[in-house]
Amino acid sequence: MKQYKMILVALLGLVLTACYNKFEEPKPTIIYNDETFEALNPDLEHITIKALKDMYGEIEDNGSTNSFEETRYMHFVGDPKKECTPWELSHTNWYNTGNYYIKGKVISNDEQGNIYKSLHIFDGTAAIELKLTNGLYLDYPCDLSTGETMWVYVKLRGLYLGNFRMMLSLGDIPTSSYNSWGTPKFYSNSNIVSVNKVRQHVFKGEKTMLTEGTADNSDILVVDKSSYSKLFRKKEYLGRLIRFKGLKVCYAGAPNEAGPTTGIGDNVYPQWLCSAGIPTSIGGTPEQVSQKPWYKMAYSVDGVAQYGSVLVTYSDTHPTSTNASGVYTVRTSGYSRFAGKFIPKDGAVGDVLAIYSIYAHDWEYQYGTYQLSINRYEDFVFDVEPKETYPAWSSFLAQVENTFPKYTLVPLTDDAVHAEQVDAWKAYYIANKPADDGTDEWDKWNEWGDWVVWCLENTTKEAWLLPQYLTEDDDAE
Repeated sequence: MKQYKMILVALLGLVLTACYNKFEEPKPTIIYNDETFEALNPDLEHITIKALKDMYGEIEDNGSTNSFEETRYMHFVGDPKKECTPWELSHTNWYNTGNYYIKGKVISNDEQGNIYKSLHIFDGTAAIELKLTNGLYLDYPCDLSTGETMWVYVKLRGLYLGNFRMMLSLGDIPTSSYNSWGTPKFYSNSNIVSVNKVRQHVFKGEKTMLTEGTADNSDILVVDKSSYSKLFRKKEYLGRLIRFKGLKVCYAGAPNEAGPTTGIGDNVYPQWLCSAGIPTSIGGTPEQVSQKPWYKMAYSVDGVAQYGSVLVTYSDTHPTSTNASGVYTVRTSGYSRFAGKFIPKDGAVGDVLAIYSIYAHDWEYQYGTYQLSINRYEDFVFDVEPKETYPAWSSFLAQVENTFPKYTLVPLTDDAVHAEQVDAWKAYYIANKPADDGTDEWDKWNEWGDWVVWCLENTTKEAWLLPQYLTEDDDAE
């Protein structure tokens, strides 16, 4: 077998040499399989992703960003004396001299921007995030509509296995920085921003298909109300691509059409959360976290990213904690392509296909949250808008948002003026609704239109936070 591999390496070398002749004619990319990858890398040992995660050990109480002591990582090196820092050398569990590789199927797609600079892979034993760069769907495509994806091979030597809030990932060197409040932050690894370095560690494999089912080794794990409990506080499911069937949208602290709802501590759902530092008023003192209820996916306003959270649950009762079995937040980035979409009504039932994760210090952390990160808007399958085409309604509802009172970027403090303007706008909406033609399509669009109206009518007035107050030009930017 060893002799066979040596012959195969020699043949591959001849092929690669023959392929390259001049700058204008670059050599083709190699598409690896197990045989060719191991033949070209005979010194590497394959380990499963589960085995890699097990090397790290416990993920509780070491994923904070408060200090390097609380931000433990594992550096894969060849010669510790040459490649490790004195800090790493003084902590023997912070480096590993094994020469390993992992492989896995791609289970993420960053084309719509909600998955950002991350490639998630799964090998049947566990899943892990690779912290890379932008536009990964071009080089490592995963079609979640057809299930067509590809294998990738990852060389570990030189990478850092890090922990952030109990989520493990592979990336580049640990970093320290300051947030916008001057507070130091320490991260156990960083993104590999160099394309050349990505190519030194991540290698394309053959095309394959995603499997889907209830078995734990399925590439897309399916859970529903009868099986979701097995996920709770089980680290082997973190990072997996999971299809949650029959989840219910739950408003908590934000009003629904029937009136106020009960919050979860200080948390409001659905919410927009901004932690980058935005003024409490124009010229006011910045507040570190601004949390406001709203009824759209996340958005980015004036260069400040707002992250949206929609609470979904399997519970038949109102959740009292986000760190509970069957309670999840669907997180959306302010830079995702679907940021401006309206969310479902309170109580709507649907399915979510998402990367499953946690944000916590430990399993019992009071403010811990189980998060679902969707790859595409199509993976958020609720009745959030009518599917039928109805031009009269479509054009009218576009006008509804455009004609809503806009205050540019200046908050309106006069409630009476605001109420007067909203009343005038609502009267315009009612007077100009398309006539009822007796069709089911009209009924569905009417219900959706009334929902849009209710959302806009219940908007808070902080113009610097909410995108519908922006002018059309600002919105386009």
